[in-house]
Amino acid sequence: MDTHLIIFILALVGAFEALYLNYERRRHRAPVCVIGNECGLVWESPYSKTLGVSNEVLGIIYYFTLLVVEWAIFSGDTSFQMIAGEYLILAGGAIMSLYFLYIQWRVIKAWCFWCTLSAVIVWLIIIARVTL
Repeated sequence: MDTHLIIFILALVGAFEALYLNYERRRHRAPVCVIGNECGLVWESPYSKTLGVSNEVLGIIYYFTLLVVEWAIFSGDTSFQMIAGEYLILAGGAIMSLYFLYIQWRVIKAWCFWCTLSAVIVWLIIIARVTL
């Protein structure tokens, strides 16, 4: 299977996750915590927004931008600009996921299943891009 198709599928999973979280935020509810019970602590913390924007909205932007880029590359646009854009997007996702994991671990001292799952998806995408 093509690397960019794998990344596209993983980004699609991440996009659906971010959309679910946004749906719950709009309903003023904490997401269902699949594992553990600390999602609400992370959800209600001041770190649930970055520069005034909800983190799940940033996730939606990240994953949908990556979907467009990966589809373009998979469809044959392997221009320097497209590949450079892909790496820039992936680097931004890596930095933000590490930041959010650190915030959960050392600052909030609580783990949100959905936040951690998003970080895992980001790193699976990076691993796929680097190794496949």
